[in-house]
Amino acid sequence: MEAIQVERREGLVTITLDRPAKKNAIDARMWGELDRTFAEVAADPNDRALILTGSGGNFSAGADLSGNPSGKGLTGGPLQPIVQEMRIVGDILLRLQRMPKPTLAKVDGVCVGVSLGLALACDLVLASDRARFSEIFAKRGLALDGGNSWLLPRRIGLHKAKELTFFADIIDAKEAESIGLVNKVVPAGELDAMAAEWGRRLAAGPTLALGLSKRLLDASSSVTLAQALEDEARCQHITHASKDVREGIAAFLERREPRFSGS
Repeated sequence: MEAIQVERREGLVTITLDRPAKKNAIDARMWGELDRTFAEVAADPNDRALILTGSGGNFSAGADLSGNPSGKGLTGGPLQPIVQEMRIVGDILLRLQRMPKPTLAKVDGVCVGVSLGLALACDLVLASDRARFSEIFAKRGLALDGGNSWLLPRRIGLHKAKELTFFADIIDAKEAESIGLVNKVVPAGELDAMAAEWGRRLAAGPTLALGLSKRLLDASSSVTLAQALEDEARCQHITHASKDVREGIAAFLERREPRFSGS
C-alpha cells in the first residue's frame, strides 16, 4: 500500500498524503514516495501544476515520531545519523520549493511541524476554516526543521516567526490568514472546489513563464534591483522563444482568452 496517492488530470497533478489513521504523519516510506514523485513532476512537460494535500480531513501531523519499525533510512537503505537523514529531508523540500511549475498546498485540519514546511514550500497555500497550524517543534524538545527556519520569516516576518517557534502554539485558519501564513481561507465545504479551480487555472497557464517568474520572485530578497532587472531581461528573452508567447499575443489581437500549451 502506497503512502501517497497521485492523480493526473489535464496537466494538474494532485499528490495526497495518505495515512489517515496517523493524520498523514510522514514516515520514511512517504518521504521516499514524495521524492520520486516531485522529481517526476518536475521532469514531465505534461505536468504543468501541482496540488499537495492530505486525506481524511487533515493535511499532516508532521513527522511520524512513533518509531521506525523497518529500521531503514529515508532512502530505503540502512538508517543513518540524524544529520544525514535531515539532509535527505532537506533535499526533498528543495525539490518541491524549486519545482519549475506552480504549486499549491490545500490544507484541511492539522498542518504542523515539518508538514508546515512542506506547505510553505509551495507557491500558494489555500486553507479551510477548520485548518490548524503549529511550529510544534519546541513542545517536542526539537529545533526547527523542514525549511521552516527559512520559509516562515519570509512569509510572516522575523518577530512573528519567533513567537510561533518559541511558544509552539496552535493557531487557527483566521489568524494564519491575518499574518500572511496562508493566501486564502474558505469554508471547509468549499475547499475542494476552490483548490480545483486554482489548480485548473495554474495548469492552464504559460508554464515556462510562470516557472521563470517564480524563480525571479524567490530570488528577490537576495539580489539587488539592478540584478533583478538583468534577470528579468534574460527571462523575458527566454519566454519570447516560446509557443505560449505567440499564443498570448495572438489571443490579445483576436480579443479572446489564450489557450496556452505550456511550451
